[in-house]
Amino acid sequence: MDIKKNNLKFYALYLPQFHQIPENDEWWGEGFTEWTNVKSAKSQSKIKKYLRTPKNNFYYDLMNKDTVLWQSELMKNYGVDGLVYYHYYFKGKLLLQKPAENILKWKDINQNFFFCWANHDWNRSWDGTRELLVRQEYGEKDDWEKHFQYLLPFFKDDRYSKVDNKPMFMVFKSDIPKKEEMFIYFEKRCKECGFNGLYLIETFWSAHKNIDWENDYQIFKKQCSSVTERIFLREFSTSQQIYFYSRKRDLLNKIYRKLRRMIGEMTGEKYICKYNGNKFVSIMEKEEAVDGMAMRGLCFEWNNTPRHKERGTIVSAPSKDRIMHYLDSIKNSDYVIINAWNEWAEGMILEPTEETGYRYLEWIREWKMGVKK
Repeated sequence: MDIKKNNLKFYALYLPQFHQIPENDEWWGEGFTEWTNVKSAKSQSKIKKYLRTPKNNFYYDLMNKDTVLWQSELMKNYGVDGLVYYHYYFKGKLLLQKPAENILKWKDINQNFFFCWANHDWNRSWDGTRELLVRQEYGEKDDWEKHFQYLLPFFKDDRYSKVDNKPMFMVFKSDIPKKEEMFIYFEKRCKECGFNGLYLIETFWSAHKNIDWENDYQIFKKQCSSVTERIFLREFSTSQQIYFYSRKRDLLNKIYRKLRRMIGEMTGEKYICKYNGNKFVSIMEKEEAVDGMAMRGLCFEWNNTPRHKERGTIVSAPSKDRIMHYLDSIKNSDYVIINAWNEWAEGMILEPTEETGYRYLEWIREWKMGVKK
């Protein structure tokens, strides 16, 4: 089916942790993938209605080319324009790189994509501890050049997304030593390799707790690299922060959650934070401080209890009307980044599930085609 084209392109963040790697075998046990957490969550009866199961029990392996072909056809059929692969690079060390490298190799797969550099430390934190597994380091110019050389074959691929002949490249964390110097170097190297520059996207989290989010956005903008083209408003993270801080609810919420957990420890009744997704989407519609640099986000639901168990958070699914209204409000934008295509252990999924079917994909297709059902 042909999807009606408009200015708004739908891209979805893509987690590549659905295949076995030696590091995960060592850290989490032989054969660990993201499915391990998803399957083990079924025993958590109190959150059962929020859990999601792959339709037809399709617990896929991303090393299987047929799986990637299936994902690519699914995207095409429902109007998802591309994927944003998490890129794990630690001063020369790569993790979970094979799915992206396979896309580079499998030229017959028609899938648009670009990278989000997940430039955070890897920690053992799912069980409440804080053990460093891999430290993120950035190095100096020689290290930047090695990183650029790894990225270059992807940038040159026709399927790698570009704006005005600038390869798109998102950064998960912005507090990078020598950030300005490093990305000016990347920009220079892109131009030397035939591009018009680098289309750098920094991620906004609204993390300053004592500042209203509008000022926070402006402060963040001033701290961006001079190379930065766009600021991604990651959802639900941004709207959740606005919900807490702009309404001065942060302290009260912290006290409330702490009391609930203390009572839970005494009674054995575990407490999980739950929020109404419609409230967050309503906040997303009213983000008045955004400007031409903002790249809007979208999230349909969230449940990270498969990873964090009782320490997790649940955001209920917004209504279809609320999502459609939000998309109407940003219809003149160029991109919306969905969180996520396949974050199964955090309940952020576009792929079909037993519980919701193809619901969110169908909403995207309906909106793009202008069909109201």
